[in-house]
Amino acid sequence: MVDSTTRGGGRITVDERAEGSGDALQTVMGEVGDLAVEASIADFDLATLLTQVPAPITALNLDARRAAFHRQLAAVLIELEATLLGVRAAAFAYRQAEKGISEVFGGLLDALGWAAGRALAMSLPVLIPVALVIGGQVIAVAKILDATGLDDLIVRHWGIDLGKTKAQAKEALIKLVFENSDVSGAVIEHVLPGIVVGFMGLPPGALDSKGGHAFWPHDSQSMTIWVLAGANRIGLLLPSDVEVWKAKGLTPPHTEPPRDVEDLYIREANCHLGADSGQVRIEEIVGPDGAVRYIVYVPATTDWSPKSGDNTTDLTTNVQGMAGNDTVMREMVRQAIADAGIGRRAEVMLVGYSQGGITAGSLAADPAFLGDVNVTALMTVGAPVSDFPIDSSIDVLSIEHEQDLVPDLDGGENPAADNWSTITVDYDPDELRKAPGLANKTDAELDEMFASAGAAHSSTAYAASIALLLRAGHPSLNRFTAKNSGFFTGDLKQTRDYQGKRRRT
Repeated sequence: MVDSTTRGGGRITVDERAEGSGDALQTVMGEVGDLAVEASIADFDLATLLTQVPAPITALNLDARRAAFHRQLAAVLIELEATLLGVRAAAFAYRQAEKGISEVFGGLLDALGWAAGRALAMSLPVLIPVALVIGGQVIAVAKILDATGLDDLIVRHWGIDLGKTKAQAKEALIKLVFENSDVSGAVIEHVLPGIVVGFMGLPPGALDSKGGHAFWPHDSQSMTIWVLAGANRIGLLLPSDVEVWKAKGLTPPHTEPPRDVEDLYIREANCHLGADSGQVRIEEIVGPDGAVRYIVYVPATTDWSPKSGDNTTDLTTNVQGMAGNDTVMREMVRQAIADAGIGRRAEVMLVGYSQGGITAGSLAADPAFLGDVNVTALMTVGAPVSDFPIDSSIDVLSIEHEQDLVPDLDGGENPAADNWSTITVDYDPDELRKAPGLANKTDAELDEMFASAGAAHSSTAYAASIALLLRAGHPSLNRFTAKNSGFFTGDLKQTRDYQGKRRRT
């Protein structure tokens, strides 16, 4: 069984448990206080007082016992009050400590980045000549080796394949970044903006900017905006309009609704596998209750070129989406929903993997979109969506591999909210080989599949993880399916597929 951790989705945190204990203790105190009041009133009961007249000695003993009772009761109430204050203080301290640790750690990384940026700026007069000399020599030697065939001689005599060594070094670097994705995410969120601010000569306080988009980077999103602005100036990652039309599906339409989360994800992955440009698929489901519901599958990246062409699922869409901008894929989803005639009252589930998750998550946080489309459920896989303020009325399930860099590109964790469950799975190829969907693969095929440094982000690896989680009865998967049962039962009435291409103005 694969190891996983879960945030949110109604799971109780330490401070919430402490607050709950405090509430329960306060209820007990209220009940004890009521008993004390009733006992005091009973002391002055007329019938009781009259019985004390013929037996004064007994009455004195009874009064002594009453006094002792009220004294002990008061002491108990004081102790309970002190305990309650302690519990409330512990919950507050936990929250402040957690917040403080996060802020201190982030501040240290900000300072580290700023210092590196200042050092880089001050060292440029030395670094530029050195880089030109060394870089020029490396390029010249590489050209000479390639032109003269000496690289082949090096392979024969010393067994060193320079091209293979270069590829291995690149693969090792990618593997290091992916396997330490949390660290990489923190670097993107804090260190890189710090370097830019320090290099510009701005004070460290510039990194404290909150909300909106400052004129300088102060987090991963504003850093992306800077990268995007620079790329646009040289004709890369340019936005465009989009043309959308109804198309033949990449895979045949299904005859029944998805059975479970695994089936749901496999259908999502099929919206882009083997395609030059991914498709949006919409399934119309009539539930047992007679209600019509729709599942909208949003495709992932199919083109990593920084120069935008016709393709709508390209790197441009990724960067524009991470910068918080509208994208051609967002517009493609909007047009597809409008063409499908989805009414305002019909429940809609958005499903997205990687870029598809970015698109789906951003739409689920867009008040204008939600004003026209009744999104009630969202599933994202391997997608950085923590920056999106997804509406609290939407039930969200996010699945991420611990060793996958992509979900950490936003530099933060998804909120631990009641409506949002995030399952983080420890990517373990040895365990994933046991997934039923890979039973027909040979050991050699599996070795090749999991050998890539970025395999933790592959759709095949995620499908295997989801399958194993499902068979282990993971509670968050079961909760999501049960709460959104209308999308998994009934009749699949119609399937619509939409293709699009960028349109230059």
